[in-house]
Amino acid sequence: MNKNLLIKIENISSGYGSTVIVNNFSFEVEQGQILTITGSNGMGKTTLMKTIMGLIDAREGKITFKDEDITNSSPDYRSKSGIGYVPQGREIFSTLTVEQNIMLPIYTRKKLSFSPEDKLEEIYSMFPILKEKRSADGSSLSGGQQQQLSIARALIFDPEIIILDEPAEGIQPSIVKFIGSTLLDLSKNSKKTFIVVEQNISLISQLNSDCILVEKGALTKKLKSSEINTVEKARDLLSLHN
Repeated sequence: MNKNLLIKIENISSGYGSTVIVNNFSFEVEQGQILTITGSNGMGKTTLMKTIMGLIDAREGKITFKDEDITNSSPDYRSKSGIGYVPQGREIFSTLTVEQNIMLPIYTRKKLSFSPEDKLEEIYSMFPILKEKRSADGSSLSGGQQQQLSIARALIFDPEIIILDEPAEGIQPSIVKFIGSTLLDLSKNSKKTFIVVEQNISLISQLNSDCILVEKGALTKKLKSSEINTVEKARDLLSLHN
């Protein structure tokens, strides 16, 4: 395996009951890379991400993370191995404070290789609005603030790769741009790796990443970053709307 290869998805199929949603899907992501995955609603993107996280069992195929076969591993094991997940809809705890939301996952770990307090301050430096609202309940945050909170919660473990499912959904353009800049900074300066499921053409073009188009649970097109690095190029080649 390529020494820079972090995660490899090989011929994965999965679904619900007797229905196959993801069909023979394959791709690779290298360390520090951002890969975007796009397609219309109902095409299997979220099912694919849940399969990678172990929330849905793979019926066929193989998932390899850092040279280890994790196809049948639990979601908790995958998380502890270094895979973070920001689900569609954010799923924050509305009755907990911002800081409690960020720190809550820490309590599920018996041993940590880093200082949670130092990591928290690092996260606050990336998301100043969260530091400002650290004592506010999650329910008081705007949609854009909640999205930043869900990303911060994933970052508290210092994962090597983070899967983000529709991070721009329902978010105002200025915050979408801020989130895109944050992901680019983490990729460049911290060698963080991202799989970003997204339909927002502006964010896709801003991330300047390779992109996979999904239709009916199958990979139908692979595009290089240079092919979709403007909104106009991305819209034409991906056949999506802003």
